[in-house]
Amino acid sequence: MFTGIVEELGEVIARDTLTDAARLTIRGPVVTSDAGHGDSIAVNGVCLTVVEVLPDGQFTADVMAETLNRSSLGDLRVGSRVNLERAAALNSRLGGTSCRGMWTGPARSWPGPRRSTGKWSGSRFPRRWLATSWRRDRSPSTAFR
Repeated sequence: MFTGIVEELGEVIARDTLTDAARLTIRGPVVTSDAGHGDSIAVNGVCLTVVEVLPDGQFTADVMAETLNRSSLGDLRVGSRVNLERAAALNSRLGGTSCRGMWTGPARSWPGPRRSTGKWSGSRFPRRWLATSWRRDRSPSTAFR
């Protein structure tokens, strides 16, 4: 689980092509300070599994072709800046927003109306998703159960 609070701005150091995947090497000394093989780190909001923690605050992660095609990770190049976040720990504050479910593709964010209590925003996603994630007999909070 992630809170959505970006901990660090990292940098893509290398992008190697694998069969049906890519291996990213990313510099992020904060998120790698206590990371190990198999840990989860969100890169631009996409959960990736650490393959290896390298010296100088770097880590590698394999990104499958489907993830490259359906997320912004497919556009990353050497030198790209990325938002990094460690998975939430149960022994620390859980700031941000807790949400369940996984996105299965890219969505476009839109600015919502201004309110006296702040600014609202949302996401636009393909209409075909409505049939599987939203039904009249369910509220959004139960749609992904």
